[in-house]
Formats: sequence, structure tokens, C-alpha cells
Amino acid sequence: MKNKFLLIAAFGFCFSGFAQPVLNQEHFADVDESYVFSTLVDLTVDYSSTGANYTWDFSNLSTTDQRWLITRPVSEAGQLSNFMFGNFASPAIYKATYFNEATDLPLDEWTASFPVTFDGISQFTKNLPADINSIGFEFVINGQALPVRSDTIEQRYQLPVEYGDEVESRGYTDLNMNPIYDAQWRQHRHRVTSVDGWGTVITPYGTFSALRIHHRIEEIDSFNVSGTWVGIPIPNSHIYEWRTTSEKESVMTITTSEIAGDEVVTNVEYRDNYNGLGLENSEVTLSVYPNPAVNELKYDISANTSYVSIIDMKGRVIYQTSLTTNSGSIDITNFAPGSYHAVFRTENGMKSQEFIKK
Repeated sequence: MKNKFLLIAAFGFCFSGFAQPVLNQEHFADVDESYVFSTLVDLTVDYSSTGANYTWDFSNLSTTDQRWLITRPVSEAGQLSNFMFGNFASPAIYKATYFNEATDLPLDEWTASFPVTFDGISQFTKNLPADINSIGFEFVINGQALPVRSDTIEQRYQLPVEYGDEVESRGYTDLNMNPIYDAQWRQHRHRVTSVDGWGTVITPYGTFSALRIHHRIEEIDSFNVSGTWVGIPIPNSHIYEWRTTSEKESVMTITTSEIAGDEVVTNVEYRDNYNGLGLENSEVTLSVYPNPAVNELKYDISANTSYVSIIDMKGRVIYQTSLTTNSGSIDITNFAPGSYHAVFRTENGMKSQEFIKK
């Protein structure tokens, strides 16, 4: 149920000529989009200060690492995932808008506690005019893709998102790993989302009019091996994010975990321009040519590649396509003259090269 805080949003208007942002479906990521985040851990960052018509200044953050969020079409998932989350999914709530690599699940805890290798986890998202939902996962276990639907669908956002909202949601997922492994995983999640601030957020990427959203997440995970259920201890977590109507992903996010009664910062990230920090694999060789190029950009890369993105100097993805070969060409006839990055996603990580379009 969606409630309002006692300090209602209208209070903020008495002191500001700026309108509070209101987030709707069009303000959230859709399929075939790419976002770069610079990441760091800063135990001193202020995650608690908030309020109406507030200014958050994170302009002094610096980073040596980046990650990429890519919202991929279901057709690029495994065959079983296409059956469960693709165009013919039934009921329709399980027809996913996109899937992406999951970053908020405790993969390290699972790997340390379980006798199989989790090579990766992807999350499937369903966008609707009324909400944004997590509907299931694809686990890659010992090299094999295994999809699972969430029996109880977790609502990440109830739309519209406005200052003063408080929303509660629960998610439940039950994965039987047979025939890959004779085991079962269950996940219970309880999410309470409070929109506890609005105003201006300043990051190294820019200055934005934003809503501050606080997600409090309690998660209970357990595994059944040989008939015995074993709980995996996962601390409660908090996600503080700043969202704006001008960007379709959060422009600033701080994640904390509850340790011995205190919140400890575990990750800080902000939207940024692509600079390759932490994304490049030095063992992969790439050549793009000619450079400068006029109408056609050719490429040769040493690792199997799933797609290529072209990013302009402002960090915007202006072109993206899937690839089936490690050498070929890209039509750049309609690109404006200037400098770009060609970024290739390979089975061994990212590889990029800058080029000039004449």
C-alpha cells in the first residue's frame, strides 16, 4: 500500500520555486539501453541527510572503477529463459521487458556456502504503467543457464513515484537446480521503499533535480542439499538512490549493510561518462580501422563477442547491435563527425577503442 509521510510534499513548495520531480514509467530504463556507473567504497559518504528542497553535494567523489548496466532483450537469454519470459510467456505478467546482470544478490555468500559454481545471475524486469517489477532470474550454474520465475513478484517501484511515498513489497523465489545439481534455493525478500527527500543532487557527472529514494531490504536465503535446509546469513541492506526525470537510471546510489547494529557503506556509484576504468580486459586484443573513418568502421577482436556499442564523448550510447562474428564492419555513415568509443562485450569482459568519424 502506498502511503504519504506526515510531512507532505506540499510543505516543500512553500520554500522553493522549483517543482518536485514525479517519476513515471518513461523515466525508467527500457530494453536495449546502456548505462555506465563509476563505483567506489567511501565509508565517510553521507547517506543519512535528506529532506524537502535539500541539496546533496557529492561532487568531490573520485573513482578508479566503472561498471556497465545493459538492459538486454529476452531473445538474448537462454532458450529456457525465452520460453519462460519471452513473447509467449503465460501469464502475461512474466513477459519481461528486459533482463540484465544482477548486482544486488549475495553471490559471494552463495559461492562460499554452496558446492556449485554460480557463474552469473541475471534479473528479469517487467515495466508497467503502474509499477516496475522483478519477475525472475536466470542462473548460470556450472556453465548451464537455469531460469526461475518468482512465485511472489517483488515490486521495485510503484508509479508514480513522488516525495512522501512509502511502499511495502515482498518477493518469493524457489529454484530447483535439478538436473544440474540435486539442490534447491529459496529466497524471501521484504522491501520497504520511502521517498524521503527531494531537491538538488550534485555529482561529478552533473547537477540534477532529483528525488531521494530509500529502500530497506530484508532478505532470507536458504539452500536444501540432500534433504537438509541450510540458511545463508545475509545482513539487512539499505539502498539510497537519487533519481531524476532527465536520466532513466539513478544518478547516485549508496548501498549499506547493517553490521552489529550500524550501517556500513558497501558501495557508492554514480552515473558517469565511459572511461574504461575496470571494464577493460587486457588479454583481449582489438583493432578498429580505418581511423579516422568515413562511412565504414571495420573491427577484429580476439574473443567471442555478443554485441558492440558506440558511445559519444558525452557518454551517450548512440548505436548498439548484436554480433555473430569476431570481425566485420559497422556502418557509421549517419554519425556526426567527432570522436567515439567502440565498446565490444566479449565472453572475457569489455574491450574498447576510440576512433574518429570524419
